[in-house]
Amino acid sequence: MAPRRPSKIPDHIEMIMYPVPETRQDSSADNETSASKLADTVSDTLFKKDSLDRKLERHHITGIAFSGAVGIGFFEISSEIIALGGPVGAIIAYIFAGLVILSVLRCIAEMVSVRPVKGPLMDFPHTFVDEALGFAVGIMYWLANCMSCVTLTISAAMFTQYWPSDFSMPLAVFMLLLAIFFMNACGVQLYGNMEWVFKWMKILLLVALCIVMIAIKAGAGSGRDRRVDSKFEISPGYSPTGFFAKAGTSSVDRDQVAILGTGGRILAVWTCTTLAMFQFMGGEIVLVTAGEAKRPRRDLPTAARYMYLLPVGFYLVAILLVGLNVNYLDPRIYHSHISWYPESEPRLDGIATVLRSPFVIAIKNAGIKFLPGFLDACFIISAMTAANSALYVSSRTLFVLAQRSKHDLIVRTLGRTNNGHTPLAAIFVSFLPGLLAFLAVKSQNATFQEPIHVFGRLYTGSVLCIYGSECIAFLRFKKGLAFYHRIMDRDGKMYKLNYYRAHWQPLWAYLGLLLSSLLMIFSGWAAIYDLVARSDGVNRRDAIVDLVAAYLGPALFFCIYLLYKWRYKTQFRGLVDMRDVWFPANVPDEDDEGTGTNNSLKGGKGRFREFLSWIR
Repeated sequence: MAPRRPSKIPDHIEMIMYPVPETRQDSSADNETSASKLADTVSDTLFKKDSLDRKLERHHITGIAFSGAVGIGFFEISSEIIALGGPVGAIIAYIFAGLVILSVLRCIAEMVSVRPVKGPLMDFPHTFVDEALGFAVGIMYWLANCMSCVTLTISAAMFTQYWPSDFSMPLAVFMLLLAIFFMNACGVQLYGNMEWVFKWMKILLLVALCIVMIAIKAGAGSGRDRRVDSKFEISPGYSPTGFFAKAGTSSVDRDQVAILGTGGRILAVWTCTTLAMFQFMGGEIVLVTAGEAKRPRRDLPTAARYMYLLPVGFYLVAILLVGLNVNYLDPRIYHSHISWYPESEPRLDGIATVLRSPFVIAIKNAGIKFLPGFLDACFIISAMTAANSALYVSSRTLFVLAQRSKHDLIVRTLGRTNNGHTPLAAIFVSFLPGLLAFLAVKSQNATFQEPIHVFGRLYTGSVLCIYGSECIAFLRFKKGLAFYHRIMDRDGKMYKLNYYRAHWQPLWAYLGLLLSSLLMIFSGWAAIYDLVARSDGVNRRDAIVDLVAAYLGPALFFCIYLLYKWRYKTQFRGLVDMRDVWFPANVPDEDDEGTGTNNSLKGGKGRFREFLSWIR
């Protein structure tokens, strides 16, 4: 029989006499509590801040963007483009690729002038279209830049093999990855200063290459290899392995051409355009700096408007000049997946060195001996700095994704920074895929190029989906402005004074959406043709790898979008839901600097002055 409980007992005695029975907690709850406590401890110890540091000036922003846009693709892949389409076909392909970038950036520039918030690339689809679309854009942009970092690291490591030495590929990859990580971890202001220096190094490199090509065409050099004089023409059709001259002649062997005539030329130019897109992508990087820009309202729209001008301009001029100095029938030009070379030409098996670049081929034909080694060093720096920018972009994208996450653990780790406002956790996690670069170091045969092709195509397909999403977001943005014209009138004087208003819209948005969609849908047509027609020089395995790589990015994009939409039951944004999006919070006031993006654009002189202030 249980003892009777006295009516009045002091509290401290009652706790001793009648202790509260212990309750057993579920082990899963214990584990969850322990994990939460551990995350709290780590977060409070290492990651004490939840915001980035706004220290980037305009020249830092353009340095990061230009360095990321101009990597190694132009110096290396331009060789394959010339081989497939001829010099004229290459120019047409570069014009089409530049048109895609122009269309997308004109949409982005206007939206960012109104909403210069953190993570604008994912914010625009999230705010104006669908939350699920914004999430898919963020995830795929993070993944695409991780793959870009891998591709550029492998390319930089390959160029180190130009000099005969004991400097092995694994050591080159290790040192490059180490340098890239520490440059990103050193703080955003120092990082921005380094990228500004790299920007000018690349500008000087492109200018120097153009001058050298002009000099060679004018007859400079100690010798001329007449066997490979330029044939400035479009290719006679489409051939997946490029074209070669018939033995003892300078004409194309018609048996090599898979599809002759106009149809073949169109397909060749289309394939070249898909390859050229990898080189042009990167102009949107200016938007990634929104969370660290000192004056985002002033600098981001201007940088987005002018960012594409330098790369597109340099690429068009340089591809024209190099096309005047090399022959697209030259077997030394890089040809993808080909398993044979005519006339017993050396294949440069194993390592695709600087000797494959059309610029170096032109220089060697002119008999200038010292330049190839110098250009090789420049190409290493160019690839490394572009990989550096890719890690910066992926880490900042992951940081913004983490801050928007619905999981507290992710927010407290990946969404936090150290005392210096550097997102070290996001940098480290984004750095980990870079270790895939070690996959390439064991191959010393023709398959060595496979990681570059696979990761490069994955990047291109993913970013094309993102470009299409940004164009859709702009169309919704424009409809929202028309719906709320009393709050913000796009045709009004105040809008034109304070924000950037792109002319000929929505034509640019529709054009960007159309071209991005077509390039994405038909990016694997060449691989399908190779599989069906069994092209000479292309084995079945290579064609399958190309096909999977071409469509893997878009497939992942749509899977992520549909899964997120199914899991969280998101809805498309109605126009009524856009009432409060036109004046975003957490954007620094710049009244002392002049918030208007068009204040200096009165007439041609104003635009020219603004361009000069951007380029510095």
